[in-house]
Parts: sequence; structure tokens; C-alpha cells
Amino acid sequence: MLLVLAPALAAGGAASYPVPGELSFERLNRGYREVAPEILPIEEGPVTVRLSSPRNTLVVRSHLLRLEPGAGNSHSAELRIEFMGKGWLVADVEAAGFSTRLQDEVLVPPQALEMQGRVRMRRVRGGYEVIPEQLPRRIGVRIQSGIGRRIVNLCDGVSVLPLASLDCPALEKSLTRAVVPLPPAGETFLLADADLTAQEKLQLDLYLSVGRGGAR
Repeated sequence: MLLVLAPALAAGGAASYPVPGELSFERLNRGYREVAPEILPIEEGPVTVRLSSPRNTLVVRSHLLRLEPGAGNSHSAELRIEFMGKGWLVADVEAAGFSTRLQDEVLVPPQALEMQGRVRMRRVRGGYEVIPEQLPRRIGVRIQSGIGRRIVNLCDGVSVLPLASLDCPALEKSLTRAVVPLPPAGETFLLADADLTAQEKLQLDLYLSVGRGGAR
């Protein structure tokens, strides 16, 4: 869901009275489809749950990026995103020698995500080039789905088997949080001029000029 989205927002900007290093882009506060089909698997004893979300919609309600210039055109970045969403969750469960697939709707309740990193930015034809130098390897997103209870019922059944050492409550808690890997650092993203208002471009140009972080 989210994580593919965070680098794309990594040049965000704005308040009613813009501060050069505090950025938020109004047009990026919108819905995004299929933003995180990959979710890291969950393991508890002999139970492995592989989750995926082939269909989902994530709505970014607001975002704010705080940038501080460093050496060259490198900038420390602190990003906060408020979002919510829904979709379809698929769980492939393997436990004690058998496997099954469970499917259900999934809700992403309103929540906020904060992360820190480092990016390079410069003005290019058609927008602004953003290259993350440092990013978290993964992020956690709270989710709600009936699949969690169904998997815990399976866990309870497996836990009565000899030699099965399971913590079913811990598994249930794990299933309320999807852990999503982020793209590796170094990938290039374009923040297009079409996604920015005239005021936002002026604010970003001012920041890059003052911080000596951008090349024209």
C-alpha cells in the first residue's frame, strides 16, 4: 500500500504561509491504486502466513515533508503522511503440513506514518528529480480484516498438536499490521510540474536556491 507511495511524495510541501523547507503538494493528496501488492510474510512456530493485496486503494489525506539541506544537493528528510484505504487481502496459510488460501476485504483505518531519510533533488525538464539516498527498509500499516480471526482459529487447532509451540494471541496481533518493504534507495522519481501549483513550484525553487541544493 504505502510504501511505493512515500518516495513519490519525497518532495512534498506547504502551509497557508509557506516555509521553504516545509513542503506539501495539494494535488498529491488523492487516491492511489495497487500501491503495495507485496507484504512481508508472518511466521509463528509452524504457521506461515503469506499476505498479498492484489487490489487496493489508498487515499492520502495530507502530507508534510520537512527538508534540511546538507552537502551538495543532499537533504535530510522527515515525512509525515496521513492516509486511509481499503482493498482485497489474500492469505496463503501453511501450518502443520497443510495449506489453505483465505480471502477477504481489508480496511486501512485512518492513520499517520512518519519516516526519516535523505534525498537528492534537482530541477530537471518537466519537474524535479528526486533520488532517495536513505530510506527505511520497511514500514508498518495497520489493517483490519476478518482473515485475522479465521487464521487464529486455525492456529488454535494446530496448537493442540504434539510438539506445536504457538503463541496464537501474538499471531493475531501480527495480523493487524501489514509490513510493507520499500523500494531500495537510489531509484529516481520525477515530481512532475503537472502535480504542482505555481505557488508550490515557487516555494520549492526558493528552497533549492537558498539551500544550494538544486541545479538549473
